[in-house]
Amino acid sequence: MKITQTHAIAFFSVIFMLMASISLLAVQKFQYSTTTVLASRTAEVIATTVNQARVSYSADIAQISLHPDITVETLYHGKPLSIPNPATFAIELGEAVSNRDAGIIIHTYSKYPFKNRALTGGPQDKFQQDALAILSTINPVFERIEELGGTPVLRHSEAILMEKSCVDCHNYHPNSPKKDWKIGDIRGAIDVTVPLEGGNDDLAAIVRYSYIIFMAFSVISLLGMFITLKRTHQQSKELDKKVKIRTNILNEMAYTDSLTLIANRRAYEEFCDNIINKKCANSLPLAIIIYDLDHFKQINDQYGHDMGDECLIATVEAVSAILPADNNFHARIGGEEFAIILKHVSNEQLEQTVQRILESVRQVKVLKQPDIKVTCSIGATLATELNETTIKSIVKTADDALYEAKSLGRDQYVSKPYDIHHK
Repeated sequence: MKITQTHAIAFFSVIFMLMASISLLAVQKFQYSTTTVLASRTAEVIATTVNQARVSYSADIAQISLHPDITVETLYHGKPLSIPNPATFAIELGEAVSNRDAGIIIHTYSKYPFKNRALTGGPQDKFQQDALAILSTINPVFERIEELGGTPVLRHSEAILMEKSCVDCHNYHPNSPKKDWKIGDIRGAIDVTVPLEGGNDDLAAIVRYSYIIFMAFSVISLLGMFITLKRTHQQSKELDKKVKIRTNILNEMAYTDSLTLIANRRAYEEFCDNIINKKCANSLPLAIIIYDLDHFKQINDQYGHDMGDECLIATVEAVSAILPADNNFHARIGGEEFAIILKHVSNEQLEQTVQRILESVRQVKVLKQPDIKVTCSIGATLATELNETTIKSIVKTADDALYEAKSLGRDQYVSKPYDIHHK
């Protein structure tokens, strides 16, 4: 009888140990799989966001580069009216978003880097070489788990496809190493590295605790597994929240002018398109005001571009302060050119607003250089009907009014009525 009881205890002890071992292995595998899936999701969101930011920036560059005073180049730092080309923008954006302390690294590289980026612009390791060999328009994503500095990481590579603006630039640039690009060709890739370890110490402690408890009593072990799953789910929600926050920050950067912190040209154009596409008849009458600082180049030349930037910031703050709080859209659409859209305004209200803008700009004071005098020229129009296909004709009316104000001597405004039948 004693032998039977001993055998039973031993049998159940072995069963409990086996179940504990299986449960521990299952939890560890689940933890690893969850971490891998979350890392893959994080890498995908980051790569897609950076790539979309590059595409949007490249589209904007095509318009900005037409400005005679603005240059687009690689070595733009410290050069007045010089902005980075799309490749430089993507590289610097990746570096800015990277968090090396947390193990998140973003690197943009090319199959055919320019000579000035021969050492850093091409594939840097075996993974990036393999990615370029495997990526295609059918399979635009390549992932692999590797070790980096003794730490397991997920490597995510996403193809960069040639856009029309990219093809035109690369095929005609004198330093381009390849001049037969076509739209849709794979130019390179975005490499996102996300660690698979770190930040899970609490989860590991719970798993070990669950294993010890299961050895003593199976019910407590099941409860420990439930707590582990709950903590894993919570970590997943927290990671998703962080990814959304970073995505929102990148989206805000894409639609905000970095100097004046108001909307940029891209946000302005999409806002205008939405007015037409959504047929916002409830926005009428709709006023568009375009104002341009007078002789701004002379301010830059005489006082330097830092003072010029201070002047732009002070002007935007002064103009924004006199606009209706809940009924305006204010954007920087050029170097010293700005646009304002007002809804539900009359001709009298429009005239009052442009006069207040003129006066507020005249009173702008740059603290570091109080002798700077600022004025602006304004073109405005009021639309009581919306064109069915485009808002460009409304904007053109305001532009024509602006040029007329300049030709009359500047520091004044011209308001032209908008005729929906005139194109």
